[in-house]
Amino acid sequence: MELNRLAHELDPVRLTTIAHVSMTPTDGPMHHITDVESYNHYFGWYGGKMTDNGPWLDKFHAEHPDICLGLSEYGCEGIVTYHGPAPACKDYSEEYQALYHEHMAKVLDARPWIWSSHVWNMFDFGCAARNEGGVAGRNNKGLVTIDRKTKKDSYYIYKAYWSREPMVHICGRRYGQRAGGTTEIRVYSNQPQVELLVNGKSAKKQTGDKVFVFDAALEPGFNTIIARAGDVTDSITLERVEQEPAVYVLPEVKDRAEGVANWFKLAGGLDLEATMKFPEGKYSVRDKLEELAKNPETLEIVSKAIKLAANFDLAPGAGMWNMMKSMTPEGMMAMAGDTLPKGFLESLNAKLIKIDKP
Repeated sequence: MELNRLAHELDPVRLTTIAHVSMTPTDGPMHHITDVESYNHYFGWYGGKMTDNGPWLDKFHAEHPDICLGLSEYGCEGIVTYHGPAPACKDYSEEYQALYHEHMAKVLDARPWIWSSHVWNMFDFGCAARNEGGVAGRNNKGLVTIDRKTKKDSYYIYKAYWSREPMVHICGRRYGQRAGGTTEIRVYSNQPQVELLVNGKSAKKQTGDKVFVFDAALEPGFNTIIARAGDVTDSITLERVEQEPAVYVLPEVKDRAEGVANWFKLAGGLDLEATMKFPEGKYSVRDKLEELAKNPETLEIVSKAIKLAANFDLAPGAGMWNMMKSMTPEGMMAMAGDTLPKGFLESLNAKLIKIDKP
């Protein structure tokens, strides 16, 4: 950053410089040093909700209308094994990833003042430090699988926005076995109208913009679903079943939900509405992780809390430790926003302040 400033002062030809300032407050002193800036907050994955993205961008733009603002990274994990009718953050399903990118594509398209955006990532890729979604050593945020063979549904929302070639895509082809008499069918297209046909019969026509959502009645057994948009079509086959395969749901999703409930149960009758206390000589959520890791008891408590809250495995010297060790639990939980159960941070602090520092 200092070199950038000096280059502007010393060189008569103005150099374009870019700052990646994701941890910089919107009112911080770092702004206006470089020509353009980019943030990556991952609202809707690492913290907050996907709907936080637009308001945050608008607030920054209102405060700094003269700054060229971009997104240096955004994305979420989607594994083609996991599916379900009610996708949610951190379920690692292909459906949640598609919903996330639907939202982000619309957010970016509606804000022409954003100078650039960078999807993280085009392809799943190897990363020895990661162990998420039941997969070790891989980051699953790609729009395409690591072998470059399977385009996830999220890939096609950008094709609908960015390609001039007429296209239509039915989502959920890997979610092939579905329970219930009706199911939601999502279709992406850059055409103004899409018709859905179920087993050869027209179910409905819709006029829309990029995303078309239908409710389709399924017959017992196999069903052929066709989407038609002008001269282009796409088709998938769905099987109506009594119970969807267990493999569609990542086991740790249920385990984490049960773990959070058990966390509060073990907390006992704590007054989680009370103002947090930080007694001198006691550990608290304001201590850095590297300090908390020096005590086996506090490390065990904090590791469990972070796993439940953010699905990160916390172990000194392993995985994402070098990036996380200077953070505090309070700071990490603040990034998660209202995705955490009410009282979670307070209950963690209540456990830590019972433990004496050396």
